[in-house]
Amino acid sequence: MRKVIVIDDEVAATQGLKRDLDNIPEVEVIGCYNNPELGIEAICQLLPDIVFLDIEMPVIDGFMVAKATEHINYHLVFVTAYAEHAITAFDTKVVDYLLKPVRPSRLIRCLDKIERLSHDIVMPDVTEIAVYDGKRNHLLASNDISFIESIGRYQRVNLSAYGRSRFNLESIITEESMANFELQLDSERFMRIHRSYIVNLTQVAQVLRQSRHTLVKLFDVDEPISVARAKVGLLNEYLLQCR
Repeated sequence: MRKVIVIDDEVAATQGLKRDLDNIPEVEVIGCYNNPELGIEAICQLLPDIVFLDIEMPVIDGFMVAKATEHINYHLVFVTAYAEHAITAFDTKVVDYLLKPVRPSRLIRCLDKIERLSHDIVMPDVTEIAVYDGKRNHLLASNDISFIESIGRYQRVNLSAYGRSRFNLESIITEESMANFELQLDSERFMRIHRSYIVNLTQVAQVLRQSRHTLVKLFDVDEPISVARAKVGLLNEYLLQCR
């Protein structure tokens, strides 16, 4: 049973989300707060597993609540009527971003995602591509790939933690073109975010803004990767739908 707190300055929104959550046997709503300051106190005292948090609230907004409680270990889900907050939201430890009104089916998908994250489940992936390194072919599943980068006439396929454990390799250098990778890889999981980079979208940990530039931070990758301006909207759309 997962303990849940709901924080939203709108009473109707709080009550509606609580009603939907009450219909899900795996969760228990231990508190609903229309005052974000009281919500911060509740998070610190009650130590919930999941917090559903509105963003636009008077005086103390959702980002301020997230910052004030970042030392507490819980799964953060933003619930808002405004899609434009998505990029900023993923600068926090948010695991999902729900748009109001929240459909019950979307709420269940959110909770399923949190369950997978909690147990570090690697979803089965039967689709494989062959990557030739000049000596032999490596059969890679989507979960094996973190990102692909162009390095002159070659491409470097950087493996995820899961892929590194399978192949005992950090990366694979190949002459396969970026265009061919785009054709072979699942377009729902991979995006060419820059002319030099294709990323596995399930590996995105954070979206960062630096000056006028947007970057993505991937799990287990030290340096963030630049996002072309033309791709920011598509990335934003993906994060709203999935992550």
